Amino acid sequence: MDPDKEFGPQRVGVFDFTILFEQSILSLLPTGLFILLVPLRFYVIWNNERVTKSGLLLWAKLITIASYACLQTALLVLWCRQNSTKTAIAEPVLGLIESFALAALSFVEHRNSKKPSKLIGAFLVVTIILDIALIRTFWIRSMYSIAAVFTASFVLKAILLFLEEMPKALLDEKEKIHETSSGVVNRSFFWWLNRLFLQGHRTILETEDLQAIDSKFDTDHVAAPLEKQWERARNSGQPSLLKSTFHAYKWQFAAGIIPRLLHSGFNFAQPFLIQSVIGLVSKKEMSVQISSGLIGATVFIYLGLAISGAWHKHMSYQLVTMYRGGLVSLIFKKTLKLKTTSIKDSAPVTLMTADVETIVAAGASVHDIQVTTILSGIISPAMEPATVKWNEAVQKRVGETSSMLNQIKGIKMMGLTDFFRNMVQGLRVKELKVSAKFRWLLVYFNALAMVSAQLTPVVVIMSAIYWTKADEGLSVAEAFTSLSLISLVTQPLVMILVSLMQIAGVVGGCGRIQAFLLLDEQVVAKETVDIDAVTMQNANFETPDGNSLLTDINLCISPGTLNMLAGRVGCGKSSLLKAIIGELIPAQGTVKTEDSLAYCDQVPWLRNTTIRENIVGLSPMDEKWLSTVLHACALEEDLHQLPQAQETTVGSGGVALSGGQKQRVALARAVYSRKKLVILDDVFSSLDKTTADTVFHHLLGVDGLLRTSTVVLVTSNVYYLPFADFVTVIEDGRISHNQVPYSQIEATETLNTITPIETEKIVQKDIVMVSPKKEIDLARKTGDTDCYKIYSDPHGWDLLTISYFLIVGVEKSSNNLHEQLLNSVCRAPLHFFTSTENGSILNRFSQDMTLIDMSLPLAFYLTLDLTLRCLVQVGVVASGASYFGAFLPVSFLALYLIQKYYLRTSRQMRLLDLEAKTPLYTQFTEITAGLATIRSFGWTNEFLDESFRMLNTSQKPFYLMFCIQRWLELVLDLFVAGMAILLVTIALRIPGTTSEGAIGLAMLNLLGLNLTLTTVIDQWTTLETSLGAIARLKSFIKNTPNENKQGETEVPDNWPVGRIVLDAVTASYSGKSSLILSILRLLELQSGSIQIDGKDLASLSRQHIRSQITTIPQDPVSLSGTVRQNLDPEGLIQADQILIEALKKTTLWETVHTRGGLDADLSELGFSVGQRQLFCLARALISHSKIVLLDEPTSSVDSATDKDVRRIIREVMQGRTVIEVTHRLDYLTDFDLAVVMKDGQIIETGDPKELLIQDSVLKSLRG
Repeated sequence: MDPDKEFGPQRVGVFDFTILFEQSILSLLPTGLFILLVPLRFYVIWNNERVTKSGLLLWAKLITIASYACLQTALLVLWCRQNSTKTAIAEPVLGLIESFALAALSFVEHRNSKKPSKLIGAFLVVTIILDIALIRTFWIRSMYSIAAVFTASFVLKAILLFLEEMPKALLDEKEKIHETSSGVVNRSFFWWLNRLFLQGHRTILETEDLQAIDSKFDTDHVAAPLEKQWERARNSGQPSLLKSTFHAYKWQFAAGIIPRLLHSGFNFAQPFLIQSVIGLVSKKEMSVQISSGLIGATVFIYLGLAISGAWHKHMSYQLVTMYRGGLVSLIFKKTLKLKTTSIKDSAPVTLMTADVETIVAAGASVHDIQVTTILSGIISPAMEPATVKWNEAVQKRVGETSSMLNQIKGIKMMGLTDFFRNMVQGLRVKELKVSAKFRWLLVYFNALAMVSAQLTPVVVIMSAIYWTKADEGLSVAEAFTSLSLISLVTQPLVMILVSLMQIAGVVGGCGRIQAFLLLDEQVVAKETVDIDAVTMQNANFETPDGNSLLTDINLCISPGTLNMLAGRVGCGKSSLLKAIIGELIPAQGTVKTEDSLAYCDQVPWLRNTTIRENIVGLSPMDEKWLSTVLHACALEEDLHQLPQAQETTVGSGGVALSGGQKQRVALARAVYSRKKLVILDDVFSSLDKTTADTVFHHLLGVDGLLRTSTVVLVTSNVYYLPFADFVTVIEDGRISHNQVPYSQIEATETLNTITPIETEKIVQKDIVMVSPKKEIDLARKTGDTDCYKIYSDPHGWDLLTISYFLIVGVEKSSNNLHEQLLNSVCRAPLHFFTSTENGSILNRFSQDMTLIDMSLPLAFYLTLDLTLRCLVQVGVVASGASYFGAFLPVSFLALYLIQKYYLRTSRQMRLLDLEAKTPLYTQFTEITAGLATIRSFGWTNEFLDESFRMLNTSQKPFYLMFCIQRWLELVLDLFVAGMAILLVTIALRIPGTTSEGAIGLAMLNLLGLNLTLTTVIDQWTTLETSLGAIARLKSFIKNTPNENKQGETEVPDNWPVGRIVLDAVTASYSGKSSLILSILRLLELQSGSIQIDGKDLASLSRQHIRSQITTIPQDPVSLSGTVRQNLDPEGLIQADQILIEALKKTTLWETVHTRGGLDADLSELGFSVGQRQLFCLARALISHSKIVLLDEPTSSVDSATDKDVRRIIREVMQGRTVIEVTHRLDYLTDFDLAVVMKDGQIIETGDPKELLIQDSVLKSLRG
């Protein structure tokens, strides 16, 4: 009987398969599967719109397939003539069906899909490889006609594969996506990245230069499924973010399973290959056919390992990229829905930096989650609390750092820089102490992994010998086959133990994000009105802890009217406005409000962009209307003085502008929006009287821009009350006068505290009153070895001990880096913060420090350890065959060239990845600061869209970084494959070059080398990204200017006494506050000098000057913590009574006492802006400095409170030198000297009492 008619698989007496086996398994099976899958693919794409042009490419494909069908027909005829196997006819028949299916699918895929067909490409690749065996068989069997036709069909398949790999001509090709337009072979070898590598090798990469990525990573695609699954989980009553993730991205997760299984299959083929090679080497005579077969098997196994491994990791990181987009989008959406009272504690920026990054770092382990689920359940009781506590400590530190950056001007003015630096650094030390438990667990599990890897082979081999081979022992082939199997089993277990830490981080991170997503949202309590602009009925409002804010509020505001709210500081005026805009939810009653609404807060909210963009916001652009608004808000002269006019960037929080300028820009935004209802919260308090009057009459006068709108204005100046259509007076949270004309208001204690001031139209003057690019482009491309030095310097050789390194060394390095970073920020001059985004600085303290703490330590140690292990393994492999060592120099040269080529792009990419995240952090910070404003304008969706665009931009370098890392991993796997093929070829084709033991040991280490190299690359890529963080910190520390100069000295403790002399002073700014900033050396003098007690300030330490002078800035500075800590930050006052007296003098003690006293949390007291100013005054009262600087200390308080403050200044600060910048001129006669300034020049000085009875500028200003 013909052996080829048997299934086999091996043909008796010949090193070959039987024809029946080859036709059944290598041809009919893949062809049948393809034909079955074609209808499913048709179902998916049949209804898609046409997206490509037909062109020559489609015709070339169809002609090739038609030719292939003809050859299949010829094969059918030839097989019919020959009496052969029972599958001989079935094969060409199925081939004909295959050709028709190919033609139909190729035609539809070409027209209806932008991407090359994965199904056709994968089928062609697999069958081309399998057809090689059939071609060989037919030629060996001397079946020349069939062999020739089959070979021709093989060539046509290869041509068709080439055509399928070519990108299509799209009908609407906006931006070509190189990855998705590439075929299966191209994507398997990552050739589509070559353009990026060439670009990175030749030029400096920018985010805008990066190629587009697949649209499936866009936020629109990744957010919807996760949001849907999360909402479903929430509604089920058992929400689980981790479970929702797998449901949302289950198909992407499933896409990585097949390559993972293939990779495992190729892995477990290696022991059998080792056994066969050792067995053949042990024979004196080697069969050429068998040795060729084993060489071919080596090529197949190691190429399969490289390609399947690359696909498996690539699918994992695609899933990670989608998950990142989905998580961040959920955090953005939740942030815009949160209550303003809970936004601070939730710290969405920390979730983005610490938790999302921790989850992303576990990307390589995403398909190990099934394996580690049980083990994670065992260790999570220890791991999860450690991770959660660490992240909470990170959140605390980042929150305080953010608060410091937002108040940096006031902090520097008050001389609190050292205090804040010590506080933040102290939090850093506590954070690292908290993280010690996590790092101890890290040491434990790594030690467990290493011990198990070393002991398992010994135990298994000894057991095998003792129980089964005690008499005869193990043969060389058996020993090395066993060791290879043990290695394959233990290495994944070792990696699972290592990845358990990452999985625990994922669980902990998801838990914190889940807790954030479950926070209560802002309820839309207000309803749209039918007739009136605002209606409140029997409304009561409370604080989160249940204290009453507003009681029994009944209010009706008619459309098109000007309505003013008046009352003492802290009576509830701002709270009522918050209720109108929907930010304060009534505990009882109803609120109905006009839907078209604009809001201007008492504390201006500005974004770090240009003045023009801040005013226009998200409203349509209208140049003529913009000019009208600028004129009405008296901004034209200010813009004329600014270097870039409307295009001037205001800085984070508007730090580049004065308080009055910030308020007018925010006001201009409300006016520009042309909303029907405009809510203004004491917007004229930060303006001098002349400017305030001008703006008021332009906007709210008889022909003012806002007279056709409904306006609700809180005011602390009763001068404006007669202009109102209706006035509402609030006293202690209740309305005492409800919407009555000013003329009908009875004299009340609230209104009698101020006498309306009649003024003339005057020019603006300033009054001062006195009484005693990119970070180092070269390093982007060539690298910066100092990063390793910076990190390892504090350890020395001790870093070689894992326990020391991870427990002690990490703490030293991280503390050192954080301290350097913090010092550079605290020493930076004020102008640095006007030109640098707070989000960019905060990124250093959050994401960069997170990478250094959580990712870098283990990656640093494992990279070092595994690299040394790799070198040893390469040496052992080289000893496996006599001539193999001659190729080592070439191999090392190839590795050097590969890493040099790779690093030029990867270094730039890692920096682009980190830098592209900065706008996201800035966006988070700005949204949380201006949440009430954003929602009141109805800009929530627009901000969400803008945030998503930023997220999409950051996804590009994030994903491409993963891709180039996979490229490197593939290249190194191919390098190992080349070593394996060369080793086996030398051993089998050159007799006498090796022995059983040598080749077995070499191939065993080759197996380990493959796994070790993969792990090295995983850890090194993590290390590379983390070192990018160190490079950014190094660049930031080096390039941040230092305001302190050499030669500056400190002064005696009894300095100053109080004598101040300004001699021909010229500074770069001319605002009212410039004088105070110059005295505090926050502004550099262009000429002249300032002396205090005969000492030139230019020679004195800036921090010492600021700490010895008491300053109250215009924007109140507050610390987190208790009232006591805020009053006395440095803890110098021992007696509580002193603190209480200061609060009593500023009328705040009653409020503080009823809510917990000195130990109450200041942030929970709900102080208004005016009360915060009074609190700063109380802080100043307990100091004993002989010089006090006041910058608009009562700009946000009513006249009665202002009167109390003046009394305090007269009584408590008697004998001190007091310099006050103010636009309130009611108490001029309290001062010894008045200085009138205009455009930075003194135009009048003298005793205010005398000036006011003369025909003076001061008198004209007071009116």
